[in-house]
Amino acid sequence: MNNMGRLIRTIAIIALFFSVIACSGKEAPPLNGQAAGDFRPETLKVADTAENKLRGQVLYVPIYSNIPYIESKKFDLSAFLAIHNTDLKNPIKVTKVLYFNNDGKLVKEFLVGEHPLPPLGAVNYFIPQSDTSGTGANFLVEWLSDVPVSEPLIESIMLNLEGNRGISFLSRGKVIREMR
Repeated sequence: MNNMGRLIRTIAIIALFFSVIACSGKEAPPLNGQAAGDFRPETLKVADTAENKLRGQVLYVPIYSNIPYIESKKFDLSAFLAIHNTDLKNPIKVTKVLYFNNDGKLVKEFLVGEHPLPPLGAVNYFIPQSDTSGTGANFLVEWLSDVPVSEPLIESIMLNLEGNRGISFLSRGKVIREMR
């Protein structure tokens, strides 16, 4: 058994060695000799159009801080809200991020003032697994732009990875007000 243990240990060390070597390579060179961060939207072949551009929205985004799984038992989840500016040229301003519980009561206001998001930028807000806001918890998110922009992507991601069981899923925001 001692020789078998040495063989297994040797194989594990060799596997670790090769995995470190594989991961320690240099980064891939930028395409066309461009430095990282030098993206120009006009290089895309699909033209930008004014159709479907917006100047602001209010979205309802469901959050499930827990979900029932056996009669009176609930499975607690952590969650985060992700806001992605999908516009290639223009920033947006996130002006409200409000979190409500199952009864529609305001639990937390995440922003004081405005949060600018650059083109293709993102921000997220975390709800811990210990949150007790309930299955019907939700966010209201408001964003604005000085010029018409592509609609941002606003989603909530819920998860729990305890022990040998896990669950994760996402939910997209529903527009309840819009400004063109």
